[in-house]
Amino acid sequence: MRSPRTVLVGAVLAQASVSLAQFGLPAIGPELREEFGLGLAGLGAVLTANLLGSGIALLPAGVVVDRYGSRIPLVIGTLVGGSGLTAAAFAPSTATLLLALLVAGIGSGFVPIAGFGALMRAYGVARRGFALGVRQMAVPLGGVAASILLPLLDHAGGVRLALLVSAAGILVFGFAFALVAEGSPPAELRPRIEVHRLILAPGMLRLLAVATCYIIVLQSVLAFTVPSVRDSGFSAFVAGLTFFVLNLTAGIARIVWGRVADRQAGSRRVRTLVEAGFVGAVGAVVFTIALHAGPSALVVAMIVFAFGALGWNALVYVSAGEKAPPELAAQAVGIAATLIF
Repeated sequence: MRSPRTVLVGAVLAQASVSLAQFGLPAIGPELREEFGLGLAGLGAVLTANLLGSGIALLPAGVVVDRYGSRIPLVIGTLVGGSGLTAAAFAPSTATLLLALLVAGIGSGFVPIAGFGALMRAYGVARRGFALGVRQMAVPLGGVAASILLPLLDHAGGVRLALLVSAAGILVFGFAFALVAEGSPPAELRPRIEVHRLILAPGMLRLLAVATCYIIVLQSVLAFTVPSVRDSGFSAFVAGLTFFVLNLTAGIARIVWGRVADRQAGSRRVRTLVEAGFVGAVGAVVFTIALHAGPSALVVAMIVFAFGALGWNALVYVSAGEKAPPELAAQAVGIAATLIF
């Protein structure tokens, strides 16, 4: 058995490498468009293909992780994800690029679920909120790293080099995580597929309904922050700074809310989820007012808004996993993650 901290570090690095490709490709969107001769619709399809693949894979990944542990799904998912991105780097056409990115997303979709499964087993109830919050911090962390790294790689060798390096990151950190993740349980202890029963577990439908409302807010903040700031008369620099602060706050908030949810022996999950929603609601009003104030007020308002609106998703995942029997936790997380995707 590896130490919980070792498992957590492996999960964070593997997720950050996946997020580098999934959420970082827009950083080189204009270059992708030029390289493959894409129109706006084509570019949108390319930037969505990887995420679509992951969305397809999340629920099957939960079933596989529950039955076979985290190591085998990690090895297979990492190999498929890295190979798909490598194929995308050598794609001769847009159709091939789309297919390769879709395959890469399907493979990469096993990484977050395997990470959740490993952390649910490695950490007790009183520390899971913190552990999953740290792991979720890797999602915006990977996006922030991509906004810096991918343009530099494109400048050095074009979009194909950026895709190759992204593939290498997935392979290196995915296989490294597989080394510290738990292996397969004995055959007699492998659970059946119980998705239908988990959806109807006490409190699960209510949790999924809350997650549905929250994800609408989260995605709206990500999609419309920069346009709203620009439409309010601020410069491109202020808009970019606001978006950077948004992602930085999201990473910090997930750790803080996880810590809060772990208090009282992990009995504050529901209360903390409500508190995050309240902060997000107040932050929305404050940010709207700040759009008519100065840059400093705008940045402060975004910190408040993002702290609630982007800090909650680890709480949903840990709550979903804990509503299920321990041997079915990954399937429960897969259900919640599929809905959020």
